[in-house]
Amino acid sequence: MNDSVFDYVLKHQKAADERLYLVSSENALSARARFVFLTEVLNRYYFPLETHHHWAFPGNEWLEAVYKRCHELLSEATGARFVNFRPISGVNAMTVALAALGRPGETIAVLAPENGGHPITVKVAERLGLKAVHLPYRQEEFSLDTALVADFVAREGVSLIYLDAAQILFPHKLREMRSLLPNSVKIYYDGSHVMGLIFGKQFQDPLAEGADFLGGSTHKTIPGPHKAFIATNDAEANERIAQWSRVLISHDHGGDVAALAIVLEEMRGRWQEYAAQVVKNARRLAEKLHEKGLPVIAERLGFTRSHQLWVNIAPLADPYEAVLALARCNVISNTIRAPSLHGGLALRLGVQEMTYCGAKEEEMDALAGIFEDLFIKKSSETLAKARVVEIKRRLKTAVDPEAISRIADMLSSRKE
Repeated sequence: MNDSVFDYVLKHQKAADERLYLVSSENALSARARFVFLTEVLNRYYFPLETHHHWAFPGNEWLEAVYKRCHELLSEATGARFVNFRPISGVNAMTVALAALGRPGETIAVLAPENGGHPITVKVAERLGLKAVHLPYRQEEFSLDTALVADFVAREGVSLIYLDAAQILFPHKLREMRSLLPNSVKIYYDGSHVMGLIFGKQFQDPLAEGADFLGGSTHKTIPGPHKAFIATNDAEANERIAQWSRVLISHDHGGDVAALAIVLEEMRGRWQEYAAQVVKNARRLAEKLHEKGLPVIAERLGFTRSHQLWVNIAPLADPYEAVLALARCNVISNTIRAPSLHGGLALRLGVQEMTYCGAKEEEMDALAGIFEDLFIKKSSETLAKARVVEIKRRLKTAVDPEAISRIADMLSSRKE
């Protein structure tokens, strides 16, 4: 082998520097947050002295300050008294939540994958001894069928509703659903995809609207590291969550905790502006794509109120081939099985990363032009790629490519 792993990483970085990322489950990470991963915080354990007398590793008083700050900032952003950020991913948080809030033999209700639900939820639930049933849903409205939920929950004996939307354009009808259900039925809102919009007050406020729990990952509309949390105002349930998080997670990865805390500090006071621009950009891109002849889903409802928009690309190109064509032009996206297409594939585009890097409506217009070039005008990919370069020049980067290059040169010259 001629190339080392280090070489592969540098090649990936160089390619990434030239790309526009439209994957709705990713975001950029600031230079300050990335810096954490070059420090000792990355490879040290932290266990609180007051709760781990026989096990705590001393000398971590500054890590203790980081953890406390992270808790304060997450509590402020979510409006919750209790926040557990031990989970290391969204599915890990889901596993902790289902283990803590459900008992073997009980029934939980989730979104079906064909209605936007996460495909892993049912598998995790069943492995924990839970029965999972699919909530009634109106695909033409991209919404839960709240008129049927109360009878459905009573008939199925549901104890927990787990809202696990991975494909989400519009807010859930939480207030309406909560008003129809007994208090004994708990609602868990997995906001992985829209958490940054929730923090920015641009989507919905789950805990204020009737959800008992708010959880999810921190690297989608939150421009943070791969981490997750669970928030609640229920003290007794929080104890169960804490217990199961200690069982299922040996350590919570202090580097990720510190990076998340830095992002929360950086975004404090900026959430609303950022989230509002994300939604503006998503709607603008959807409108412009529609005007140019691309079939964007949910036109009747205004296309989207989140960071996502879905394009029914199949009438114009094979969906998988469309993704590859975009990638050759340095536009990275993916496909989903979109609600309303009855199993058909659509492009799922997310504008949160471009927005974080400074994109506004002007960049959305230019981006729509690239899609028009490729799929309507059938122009050359060379032309589309050149237009990507123009857009990329107008955006800021999370980390200066020249700084990355200098660090790489320095490390390459070191003898380990």
